[in-house]
Amino acid sequence: MTFDLQTYLRRIGLTGCEPTLDGLRALQSHHMAAIPFENVLPFLGQIPDVRSEAVWKKIVENRLGGYCFEQNTLFGEALTAIGFSARPVLARVRKGPPEGRNRSHLAFVVTIDSKEWLTDCGFGGPAPAEPISLETTEPQTIRGQGFRIRFDDEAQEQVLERDMPDGWFELYSFDRMLPTFPDIVAANYICATWIQKPFVENLIFFRLTDGGRFSFLNGTARRKDDGTGEAWQITDRDAFHSYVTGVLGLGYDVDTIDALWSRMNELHPPLT
Repeated sequence: MTFDLQTYLRRIGLTGCEPTLDGLRALQSHHMAAIPFENVLPFLGQIPDVRSEAVWKKIVENRLGGYCFEQNTLFGEALTAIGFSARPVLARVRKGPPEGRNRSHLAFVVTIDSKEWLTDCGFGGPAPAEPISLETTEPQTIRGQGFRIRFDDEAQEQVLERDMPDGWFELYSFDRMLPTFPDIVAANYICATWIQKPFVENLIFFRLTDGGRFSFLNGTARRKDDGTGEAWQITDRDAFHSYVTGVLGLGYDVDTIDALWSRMNELHPPLT
């Protein structure tokens, strides 16, 4: 099926969206709230299909989630359909090291009234829930969290950083190289198969909701909201089923959830 804007907007809980900054903020935050970040397919040894029709079927029709290449492929089609001036960027995930890695993350730069904004629905927990201005290096506060854009002179890239207790933490960097679809397919393949990427041997979930940020890593679930939070271990198969289908709202069938549970406990057995 080709992209249908009204069906997509119903999927994310929006009645409409204009190509304005307020519209972009609403689009990103609603998308992140409705469609969880997850790496189910790579964790089960499968390579996600990032063609538009496959992403549409998985996320919109089957009400599943995905990681950056799936999420932002769909999000990019929405940006185009609404009328935003948007261009994709293939970013280098840094997560702390002083230099960038290979290009392994898809995001978008949107231009509104001659000003550029970084918008991204597929980075998961550490990422901002709303667009970040690329016009300033000053800190920007998004839902109580501090972010900034720094220019790396040596790499000639802009770097998205998050304010953490130990200081500014590098998330990813990017330039204005315009990726082709084969570039995105190749980066997706690396992320889904390379053992040095986190998605092959770690089960990761994230969902942004009005009630807080829910995250999950290898059996440990967390919820954060307005400076408070809690963490708990999911050690029961039924509780895991309820978390995946209830808290996350993912439509995976019982066999898939059982396969996730078995592999997770094989790779990351609970502490006794």
